[in-house]
Amino acid sequence: MEETFKTFHRVLCLAGIPIFAKHNWDSKSWLLLQILNFIVGVFCFIFTTGFVVTNLSDLVLCIQGACIWTTGVIMTITLGVCLIFRKEFRNFLKEMAFKDAMMEMPLIEHLVEAPRDTPKLTELRNLVIDSQEKLLKNTRLLLKVYVASVFLSATLYVCTPIYQMFVREDDSLRLLAFDMWFPWSLQNFTVYIISFIFHAYAGYLCCIAYPGLQSTIILLIGQLIRQLRILAFILVHMNELVLEITNVQDPRWEGYCTMLLSQCIEHYVKIKRFSNRLNVICRPFYLALILVAIMLVCMCSVKIAISNKLSLDTMKYYVHEFCFILVVLMFCLMGQQVENECEILESVVTEKWYIYNRAHKKHVLIFSMALSQRMPIYIFGTIRLSLPTFTWFIRTGMSFFTLVMSVLEEKN
Repeated sequence: MEETFKTFHRVLCLAGIPIFAKHNWDSKSWLLLQILNFIVGVFCFIFTTGFVVTNLSDLVLCIQGACIWTTGVIMTITLGVCLIFRKEFRNFLKEMAFKDAMMEMPLIEHLVEAPRDTPKLTELRNLVIDSQEKLLKNTRLLLKVYVASVFLSATLYVCTPIYQMFVREDDSLRLLAFDMWFPWSLQNFTVYIISFIFHAYAGYLCCIAYPGLQSTIILLIGQLIRQLRILAFILVHMNELVLEITNVQDPRWEGYCTMLLSQCIEHYVKIKRFSNRLNVICRPFYLALILVAIMLVCMCSVKIAISNKLSLDTMKYYVHEFCFILVVLMFCLMGQQVENECEILESVVTEKWYIYNRAHKKHVLIFSMALSQRMPIYIFGTIRLSLPTFTWFIRTGMSFFTLVMSVLEEKN
C-alpha cells in the first residue's frame, strides 16, 4: 500500500499536487507551486488558441495546431480541477484509499479472528485482502505505463524540431516543440531558447498532470468496484457466513442474518454517497475529456493520413492519438464495470430470500429498491460512462475525420 502511494506522490508532487503527501500536504509552498503550474497551463491554452486562430486560412496548419490545442485544454482543466478541488480529493483519498473502508464493517473486523476451519469466512477474508493488494498493484502499474507513454509522446514532440534544425544546418531556423503563437519574435536566440524551454516544461507537465489525476480517479472508482464485489459475495453467502460465525444450533440465526444485511445496506449507502460526491466534481472533467478527445482523434488521424506514415514527425501523432483513445477507453470500462457490479448486486440480494423470516424479507425489499437506482457515472445529462459511450466516441471521431478529409480533397 505504501509503495503505491509513494509512487503517486512522486509523480504528482512534480506538478505541485501533494494530495498523496503524508505531511504538510496543504502548505503554502505546495499551493504556490500548484498555482504557478496552473498559470503555465493557462498560458499554454492561450498560445495554442492563438496559433489555431491565426492559421484558420491554412487548414493543414490549423489541423496540426488543433492537436496541440486540444491537449492544452485538457491540461489546463486538469490542473484547474486539482487546484480548486485539492481538499476534496484529499478527503476522498482519506476515505477510500489511505484506509480500507471495508474494514469498518463489523463482519470484516470479525474476519481477523475467524478460525481457519470456516471456509466461507476464509474465502471472504482472502477476497478482501487480495482484492485490495491487486487494486493497488494494478493502479501503480497503470500510472507507470501511462507516464511512460505520455513521456514518449512529449519527447517525440520535443526532439523532432531539434532533429530538423540539426539536419538542415540553418542558424536562422527557429522551430518549436509545439505549435504555439507568441506575441514576441523568436529571432533573438536567447528569447528562442526561453520559449523552447517553456514548450518543453509545458509538455512534460502534461506527463504529470494527465496520468496523476486520471490514475487517482481510477483508483477511487476501482475501490467502489471492489467493495461492490465484496458486498455481492456477502449477500450470496449470507446464511453460510452467519452459520460459521455462530453455529447451526443457535436459534438467533435469522436475527444475525438481518443484522448482517443491515451492515451491507449501511455500507452500500456510504459508497453510493461517495460515488455521488466524486461524480459531481469529475463530471465536467469527463465531459471535457471526451469532447476534446473526439477532436484530437479526428485531427491526429487527418494529420497521419496526409503525411509520410513512417516519418519521425508522424510518429508523435500515432502515440498522441493512441494515448487519448486508451484514456477514454479506461474511463468507459470503469464506468461500465460499476454498472455491471451494481447489476450483479441487485440480482444477488434476492437470492434465497424465501429461507428468512418476515422482518428480513422487508429489509431485502427495501435494499432491492435502493439498488435499482444503481450508481451510474454520468458525464452529461443522462449520458453515462460506459462501453456504448466509447463506441459513440469512436464513431463520432471517425465521422469528423471523414468530413475533414472530404474538405481537404475538395480544396486540392
